[in-house]
This record gives sequence, structure tokens and C-alpha cells, in this order.
Amino acid sequence: MKINYNNIIELLNSESEKIIEELRIDSTQELVDKKRSIDNAIKWLRKGMDNQINPDLKIVVIPEKKTKTPSSEYRLIEDQESDERKHWTEVKFNDEELRPVPGDFLIMK
Repeated sequence: MKINYNNIIELLNSESEKIIEELRIDSTQELVDKKRSIDNAIKWLRKGMDNQINPDLKIVVIPEKKTKTPSSEYRLIEDQESDERKHWTEVKFNDEELRPVPGDFLIMK
């Protein structure tokens, strides 16, 4: 099933317009914060819809490295069904290796 958040985005846009009208009358920090929260929610919903991210998927945070040397890093590799490193290839995105750092997120299907 295709993920579609357009209905809720429309509701949030409508609420945002109401807050803009309220801000014209009385600009309070509470209203500014509400507006910012709605804008951020819309961005997240659009990002989820654009990438077809199901909210039930598991999100994993890359942990801190056990090795604390500057040259140690995580690498995302495809093992080509082999335990021999010479057959492994590093996964690339836009011709650049994907090298996650501690704190990065992976969304798991």
C-alpha cells in the first residue's frame, strides 16, 4: 500500500494558516512554537511520503565505536556471499561510499 499523508498535511496546513492569523493579532512565543512544530511535522510527513517510509519500521541508531582511534570507522559492505574480504564491495550512493557515523539512523524494513 502506497503511503500517502496528503490528508493530514492539508489539515496541518489549515491549522498553520489559523495560527498565522492569530500571530497577526498577538505574536506570542507559544504561537510561534506551535507554528514551528506544525511546519516540522509537515516536513517529516512529506519526507516519509516521498521515501515511502512506513512508521511501523524499526529505526536503529548507529552506536558509538568500540575503537576510539581517528582512523576507525563504520563501513557498509556487501559480502558477495563470501567470508573472504577480497570479494567484499563497499556500498555506494551517488558514487560515494556509505560510511555511517555514531548517531546516524538506519531505517530497517
